Amino acid sequence: MNLYKRKRHFYKAGSAVILLIFAMGLSSLTIALKFWNDVQDEYAASKTYTEGYKAHLLALSGFQAGLSAIQTVPEEYLFQSGLALSPPDIDIGNDCKPQKCFVRYSIQPEDGKLNVNFLVRKIDDEVDETYRNIFIRLFTTFKIPLDNVDTLIDWIDQNDVTEGNGAERSYYETLTPPQKIKNYFIFSLPEITQVKGFTPEMIFSNRAPEGWEEQQKELAFLTEDEKTLLTKEDWILANNITAYIPNDGDSGKININAARYHVLMSLSDTMTRQAVLEIFKLRNKEGGYIKDLKLLENLPSLQVQTPAGVTLYEELVGKGGSFTGMLKTEGEIYRITGIGTIIPASGNANQAIIRTVWGLYDKRMRRLIFYQED
Repeated sequence: MNLYKRKRHFYKAGSAVILLIFAMGLSSLTIALKFWNDVQDEYAASKTYTEGYKAHLLALSGFQAGLSAIQTVPEEYLFQSGLALSPPDIDIGNDCKPQKCFVRYSIQPEDGKLNVNFLVRKIDDEVDETYRNIFIRLFTTFKIPLDNVDTLIDWIDQNDVTEGNGAERSYYETLTPPQKIKNYFIFSLPEITQVKGFTPEMIFSNRAPEGWEEQQKELAFLTEDEKTLLTKEDWILANNITAYIPNDGDSGKININAARYHVLMSLSDTMTRQAVLEIFKLRNKEGGYIKDLKLLENLPSLQVQTPAGVTLYEELVGKGGSFTGMLKTEGEIYRITGIGTIIPASGNANQAIIRTVWGLYDKRMRRLIFYQED
């Protein structure tokens, strides 16, 4: 009997020990798995950081390549070659295995766009009426409320007097939460979304009229020049306007070699679709670069008379009385963008790590006026 009790006690104790050992093992396994998961998370984070840094260095090298190109290559060649402005991706190849690494840069003439900061003259903080009229024409095309021209002026000028139906400090202070008006130049396009009346959709979305793309597909009879005259990219406001602080010698004139359709159409009430088409045809004929505005003189559509009694050509180039002209042939401000991309060994492009470095370069002053890493 005692032997039976001892065996029973032994079995109970043994079971307890086994259960204890199992519990300890399970606990250890849980701890180990948690530790392993933490290690994996840290490793993944470290790997992502490392590859992100590598992608950043690739982007920086692309930016430096673009900067070197704009500093050393004649502008005429940049436009005529095409590849110099936006070359294809450069595959790093064996230096990046097992991943795939790419470097890319682009050079975009920024003064082919309309700079919102020219709405207010830098010299005296007064409204530039020429630019106000230009933006009124542009906003009409993009179906943006014309009062938004006034709100832009009030955001930029340094006084506290409301321009038309604009908005000064008293308006922004009543917002929830209150907002501080800048009363200074705009540094980038996203900043415009802080201005009364503007939304990101107005600036960065396609604002082509309903059915426009379908209509274009049906116009098979158009010439190639007519087909490329106006594209869906032209209907994005951000492709037509820019924001950078003008230097003291910047006239605000538009680079004819980089200007898009809507930009040229906004320069004058007398400008027509046919006139822009003739300018684009001339640009193509000259290999993408018009060296001298005098080449515009004989374009038929630029011979029409403006209400001021001068031809459209004279108005645009500055030969008509008090008109100063809004066109130039040589670019001054360029946006340089470097992009570094790392695609994992799996080849899944959706998991690619991408970094961007970009800046604005003043070619005439030979210096960067804006720099940002994304």
